[in-house]
Amino acid sequence: MAKYNKLAGKHIVVIGGSGGIGRGVVEAALESHARVTLAGSSQQSADAAVASIKAEYPSAQLVGLGCDLSHSTIEQDLETLLTRAAALSGEIDHIVYTAADNLTLGKLEELTPDVALKAAHMRFLAPVMVGKVAQRHLQGAVNGSPGRGGKDKSLVLTTGSIASKPSPGWSIIAYFAGGINALTRNLALDLSPIRVNAVEPGIVNTGLWDSPDKTAQEREAALQTMCQRLPVGKPAAVEEVAEAYMYLLRDSNATGETVQTRGGHQLI
Repeated sequence: MAKYNKLAGKHIVVIGGSGGIGRGVVEAALESHARVTLAGSSQQSADAAVASIKAEYPSAQLVGLGCDLSHSTIEQDLETLLTRAAALSGEIDHIVYTAADNLTLGKLEELTPDVALKAAHMRFLAPVMVGKVAQRHLQGAVNGSPGRGGKDKSLVLTTGSIASKPSPGWSIIAYFAGGINALTRNLALDLSPIRVNAVEPGIVNTGLWDSPDKTAQEREAALQTMCQRLPVGKPAAVEEVAEAYMYLLRDSNATGETVQTRGGHQLI
């Protein structure tokens, strides 16, 4: 019996797994010998990500599914996604939610209700619906606690360092990020014995920072400028931040926790 390779053979669904942090979580889970369902915003994006990942991990037990969460049918769309994932790859053990849209930044006086509500869909409504639907698909946990005849089941959400350290121009994102921290704690009670945790990354080098107004060189320069005062002196790589998710998936004693991986941002 493996004491520490606890994810071997487990089925992990990564929502937002076609790029960024989510893709890092997919690859880390595969290296831990898990079975993975990668959910992208479309079947095309999921298929492309699966093909790319399988080129590096040829023996990976990996399935790609499309799921567009931007519609008012989000609850049914999530239900369909998880039902298909279980049908294709077996009982679901863990769900990781990393999906996000472009950052809504700017002066508060320029914010409109339409912009705020659009941002709220992915950063407020989606995490709540993921928690609601996940409960129906992680029910194997109710048979007992891990190690006592039951199965360890968990949900991991994603927030951001703006939740704990404010910055000018980030008010609306700070509002949602802080709410996810609170949601995580309360879902840990509402979904018990299913574990619910979150990861709070700092600045991570992902497509979230892409802008049509900037060249690739300008984007990299802007990231380096943002990170020059950090103790680590650089933006995080997705494979670094993915380790926080792996910890929360493995530690069956952790629930209601937010694990922070911020490059020392809190120190400056």
